[in-house]
Amino acid sequence: MKISVKIILFVLTIFVIIAATEVYQRGQMIKSVHILVKNAAQNPQDTSHFLTETEILKLVRQDANTDINNLKIKEIDTKKIENSIKTNNFVATCQVAIDSKGVLRIEVEELKPLARILRKNSAKGAYITETGTLIPLSSNFTARVMLLSSRKSNDLELLDTAFWKTPDGKLFIKALKEIDKQPFWKAQLTELERDKKGNLIAYPQVGEQRIELGNPQNMEDKLIRLKAFYDKVIPIKGWGSYQLVSVRYDNQIVCK
Repeated sequence: MKISVKIILFVLTIFVIIAATEVYQRGQMIKSVHILVKNAAQNPQDTSHFLTETEILKLVRQDANTDINNLKIKEIDTKKIENSIKTNNFVATCQVAIDSKGVLRIEVEELKPLARILRKNSAKGAYITETGTLIPLSSNFTARVMLLSSRKSNDLELLDTAFWKTPDGKLFIKALKEIDKQPFWKAQLTELERDKKGNLIAYPQVGEQRIELGNPQNMEDKLIRLKAFYDKVIPIKGWGSYQLVSVRYDNQIVCK
């Protein structure tokens, strides 16, 4: 019985110490701020980001109305800061927490651009993500992704969020994801042009062939046939033998 009382007293003492420590810590000022931005470039060697630490802190000060350098831990609303940072167009997720040392830790994951949309005779454009979200270009960082353009007289269609929610837009994204997930094609196919009928023409990094992919359907099969052209035809005929390669029709490779 005496042992049980001692154990209970010991446990209560521990709880009191923990509670007192927490109260003490919450009354302390923030020691420092640590910001981690996960790289949208998907390349560990590239430390560039759409958002800088300065811009993130500006979001905290202005949108969350929080001067974190002059606040006690108990005055910090981490959820409010998270929500403010998430309002930025480049942010996918954000987590904010205060560790046991009084360091405010902000972790931001940027949206992953799948391709960059170009406009004729204009520097304006946007990125499209794999979820069909349009994000603006950034003065801080240019992602090395597929370029998209349109032959339509009104080339604003690809810059319209509504398009990417249509069946055609979703199929287009599926095709882009198929190219993006294969390292060879991600490096070799640098631009996709969409003609007036919605067919895709690809332009390669190496070689001068115009590649007709047709509509965005069955892209995996089309890329398999196109790879056969690179593996079996190019070594024999050479890079300059053909100006056009078409895999738009099922079970065919047409070279001209």
